[in-house]
Amino acid sequence: MSLLASLLWAWVALHVFSAIISAFLYARQRQPEYAAFAGVAVALGLYCAASASFTAAPTQALAARARDVQTLAGALGFAAYVLFGWVLLGRPRAVLVRAVLVASAIISTLALTGVFLDPARPMRWASQLPWAYPYRDVAPTPALLALSVVALLFGVGVLMQLGPLARRRAEARLLWIAIALTVGGWIHDVVLRVARVQGLYLTEHLSSLGGLVVSYLLLDRFVQTANALTQRTLELRHRYDELQHVQGELVKKEQLAAVGELSAVIAHEVRNPLAVLKNAVAGLRREKLGDEDRATLLQVLDEESDRLNRLVRDLLTYARPVEPQWSTIDLGELVRGALGVARKDPVVSMTNVDVEIEVDGVEGTIEGDKDLLQRVFANIVANAMQAMPEGGVLTVRGEPVEIEGGPGIAVRFMDTGEGMDTLVRARARDPFFTTKSSGTGLGLAIVERIVKAHGGTVMLQSSGQEGSTVSITLPRQRSPKD
Repeated sequence: MSLLASLLWAWVALHVFSAIISAFLYARQRQPEYAAFAGVAVALGLYCAASASFTAAPTQALAARARDVQTLAGALGFAAYVLFGWVLLGRPRAVLVRAVLVASAIISTLALTGVFLDPARPMRWASQLPWAYPYRDVAPTPALLALSVVALLFGVGVLMQLGPLARRRAEARLLWIAIALTVGGWIHDVVLRVARVQGLYLTEHLSSLGGLVVSYLLLDRFVQTANALTQRTLELRHRYDELQHVQGELVKKEQLAAVGELSAVIAHEVRNPLAVLKNAVAGLRREKLGDEDRATLLQVLDEESDRLNRLVRDLLTYARPVEPQWSTIDLGELVRGALGVARKDPVVSMTNVDVEIEVDGVEGTIEGDKDLLQRVFANIVANAMQAMPEGGVLTVRGEPVEIEGGPGIAVRFMDTGEGMDTLVRARARDPFFTTKSSGTGLGLAIVERIVKAHGGTVMLQSSGQEGSTVSITLPRQRSPKD
């Protein structure tokens, strides 16, 4: 294999590599310029492969066939360059691009039929340059000469159209250089063939150099895009850090506001019983105090002390994180145990309420923290009984439900008490909100936290004078995340 043929096959390998890289980048980023350049690289690789075959052709017929493939590859390459410029720069116009694509398809078809070259007419060289290569060339037909002239004129027209844009944009300037190298090599080879001067054809080499220029164009574009993305990433990271700082400041302010609000509520809740205690102590200090009055004041001290103790206990429970200690619990046993705990409350024990428990229809057990859930049920039972000071009926009913596609249970506490109006029902879950003289307002807030820790929900239903229904929905099994 000659040195020239080896060089041409090296160009082929380079163009194939460029086509593969461009196709990969297009598959990753879906940028049309990569697909267009892949077409350019494939056409240049085909042209160089045909040139290598032409250079080493042992017969006139094989040389003519290689020249036909050159013509086909040249038509495809010219169309690919035009399409690449249109995708990258918007030049030339879309109408002209479509015309070039149609013409390229027609020329490629004619080249495969062999109408542009006649193997029976070998080139008769009139002169020879010192660096000439002994090609087995074929004399061009008038059709090929006409096609070459038209293509060269069109190429010069494209260069003239890109000229003004090339003065303003680096991308257009590099594309102009690539096309100029290809057109220059083509002019050189056409002149040699028309003048029948044996020399060294340059189109395949100069067009390959033009392909390298376009590769650099895309590489530079890729680097600029990567740098822009890096800069944007740094800006976003800076903005994110600023946002985190602002969010941190907002959280601190919200925490301070929450602490201030909580402090005000606690101060209010503590100040009232303290005022009562102070007045009771002042009364006990009087010298002339009857036994009955003394007993009344001592009872006031007991009640207000118990109230403060309940407030502190509920505050600690509300502030402490809820961490269930999971175990298997029988629902009927849990409800009956909660009823027994609720009846120990002095206020509840004085009520005349009938309790109906209907949980036998719910078979099986649930997973949860027995102590926490008993506290939930006991709190709801106590509230229901306190809402029926004149007596009534409390029905506790269990029924199977589905929670997020899994099995669960719903325990409904239905009383026949006073009920809640819309305003009370809307605020019932708020910490420190209570309608009872001796309540802390934390009971239902604690209930909701415990139920949520078990993956369940709390629902309130009530209308004035028709009683209330509190529904606790719990999954039968603990979530894998717990």
